[in-house]
Amino acid sequence: MSGAFKMSIYIDSHKVVLKQVGDIFLDSCSPLPNHHLNHFNPSDGNGYSEIYDFGKLCVGKGKYWIDHPLQMSAETPAHSFGITILLSGTHHIQNHKSNHKYEIRSPMIILRKGSLGLQTIHLQEHKEMSLISLDFNQSFLEIMESNSLNSDFANFFLSEPSTALKTINIPNKNVLHQAHYLLNIPSAQSSIDLLHLEGAALELMSLLLGNNQKSNEIPSSVQRTIFILENEFEKKITIRTLAKQVGINECDLKKIFKEYTGKTIGHYLLENRMRCAQILLKEGVSIEKVANQIGYSSTQYFKKIYERYFSYSC
Repeated sequence: MSGAFKMSIYIDSHKVVLKQVGDIFLDSCSPLPNHHLNHFNPSDGNGYSEIYDFGKLCVGKGKYWIDHPLQMSAETPAHSFGITILLSGTHHIQNHKSNHKYEIRSPMIILRKGSLGLQTIHLQEHKEMSLISLDFNQSFLEIMESNSLNSDFANFFLSEPSTALKTINIPNKNVLHQAHYLLNIPSAQSSIDLLHLEGAALELMSLLLGNNQKSNEIPSSVQRTIFILENEFEKKITIRTLAKQVGINECDLKKIFKEYTGKTIGHYLLENRMRCAQILLKEGVSIEKVANQIGYSSTQYFKKIYERYFSYSC
């Protein structure tokens, strides 16, 4: 962590952006150098955003839930190179410089370079958003160039034009698993925690920049299934209806979904429903309304499932 005790241009830039979007995030104190932690303003939703500067590589993590549709506009003040991995939720982004609009559905990767200017992000209500960002400087580009890495990621950052934004699919299951692993590491409380987090981030970068980008490529049927489970979980969802929607037979869908996500379809759906239920209950929504809102016709059955999942009653 060579840059641990130096001023961080990434964190300074992050703070500038947060000031432009108002009081959506609230500052929280961190005991560690070059670590900036923010919690979502309870009046808008809940969740967190944090950033760690390790010198050559800056790692950002965020997971949040909003109570109402939200629009954030900000201009990034510095020239940068970065990768954002959207793991849940859908972002609608407008780049005012190019007047281009993007609808970015999870799981998806955004490649960024240059000074992108003013951007507006539209966030959905009652949908969990989670992401990882990896920003790096010129010295990291020199590592890419010196190793002649033959990947779409390296080619994007090493080629013209100097300012660009591109969306691509997550290339393989190892990247998806490592990104989720990094997201779920708790906020660092010590120097040992920082070493663990930095190591996980560097492993993710190594997977992204490796030469085997086409191996284990995530099938479109799995990506489409993930999107449906995260955005339509309040509907009645069965393996049969899912298989028809994504164009694959039921047995194959169950097999490849488990292979690429490490979870069954039923467990993935349950996780999304329970996260939503927990947040709605914290907001004071009645148990009956919560059950109905997340796809359960029986309140008693919902209460039973909730208690089994969290080991306490709702």
